[in-house]
Amino acid sequence: MAKILFVCVGNAYRSIIAEAYARKYLKGFEIKSAGIRPFGYVPDEVIQVLEEDGVDTSGLYSKPVNTSEISEYDYVVVLSRIFFFAPTKVLYYDVEDPAFSSIDFLRKVRDQIKQIVIELSENLERNKGMQVSD
Repeated sequence: MAKILFVCVGNAYRSIIAEAYARKYLKGFEIKSAGIRPFGYVPDEVIQVLEEDGVDTSGLYSKPVNTSEISEYDYVVVLSRIFFFAPTKVLYYDVEDPAFSSIDFLRKVRDQIKQIVIELSENLERNKGMQVSD
C-alpha cells in the first residue's frame, strides 16, 4: 500500500485537515501527517470545521516529523512555505497558515485543502503509474 505524509509547521491545522480529508478521499493509501514544530494538540476549532463538513476526526493528533521514516513514504505533501528534503516525491502547496485566525478564514483554508486533496486523489487515480506499489 502506498504511503502519503502531509506536512506543515505545527501539525495542528493544515496537515491535520489534509490528513482528515485524505482518509476520506484517498482510499488504498496509508495516510499520516506531521509537523516540523508540532503544537502537540489539535485545536477545537479545527475539529469543529472538519465535523461541520462531515469529516471523521477520530485519531487525529499533532506529532513531529520522524526523519528516520521519511524514506518509507511514496509522497510527502508540504502545505506551507517550508522547503522539505525527502528521498521521495515531494509535492508543494502554498497554503496560508490559519493558526489563531478567525473561524471564517479557517473554513476557507479547510475548503482549499479539501480541494487539494480531491485533486491529488483524481491525479493519482488518473495516473496510476505515479503510485508506487508496496
